[in-house]
Amino acid sequence: MKKIEQQECREIQMSVLDEIDRICKENNLKYSLAYGTLLGAVRHKGYIPWDDDIDICMLREDYEKLIAILKDENAAGHKEWLTLVDDTCDGYFYPFAKAYDNRTTVKMERHKGEMGIWVDIFPLDGLPKSSFFEKAFVLYCSFLRVITLAITTDFKSKGYDAWTLLYKRFFYAVACIVGKKRFCRYVERVIRRYPTAHSGHVATLFFDTKTDRILDLEKIAETVDYPFENRKFSGYRNYDYYLSLFYRDYMQLPPEEKRYNHGLDVWWK
Repeated sequence: MKKIEQQECREIQMSVLDEIDRICKENNLKYSLAYGTLLGAVRHKGYIPWDDDIDICMLREDYEKLIAILKDENAAGHKEWLTLVDDTCDGYFYPFAKAYDNRTTVKMERHKGEMGIWVDIFPLDGLPKSSFFEKAFVLYCSFLRVITLAITTDFKSKGYDAWTLLYKRFFYAVACIVGKKRFCRYVERVIRRYPTAHSGHVATLFFDTKTDRILDLEKIAETVDYPFENRKFSGYRNYDYYLSLFYRDYMQLPPEEKRYNHGLDVWWK
């Protein structure tokens, strides 16, 4: 196998996103660059220099349509090198999807199956109308996330302290008693409980576990194209609202010790 260096890895990721962008445009599906990817588009017109992944998000209704198309090998323009993995797949337990280039391989501690260089696709789901129950629901989903992450823990890793290992082993045992996939199906039912238009607020319920990261549906209704490396991809027109919510003073570079990435080790098969 041949090792893939960072720049080539980024080109592969953008090729995956090219396909997602094409499908969304052809099927009138709306998506936005998300998290550090949208921040990179706004601040750097491409990747954050130390970043190594691409995230997008979309309302649940469009998310489900996109997932169905990506899974359909008979869909128009289907690329054989593009594979989708979600929580219906063996060994994958997260309630969001990854589209990846199956000609590549990436070692991942939290996914036991095969995985290539990917783009994360996050669904935005609705919330209760009451402000109190809205926050309580987000916190409950945060608790479910803790158990889900325990399911995917590599207990051979030396990166955990004794307390972290203790609670992860406890929740892992709980999930095993319930059944890992059965628990994942329960998580999926919970986060899909409320339609996106139910309260006018949405969130990526598995990923955004803080109550101050709830999104106003009206403020993210419009998208525009943003330059990203040598391409253009869709993002929220009101990027300041979104990025301020997640990163506060987002134009300020973080100190070097807080510049994180996945540290991906990627190879051609």
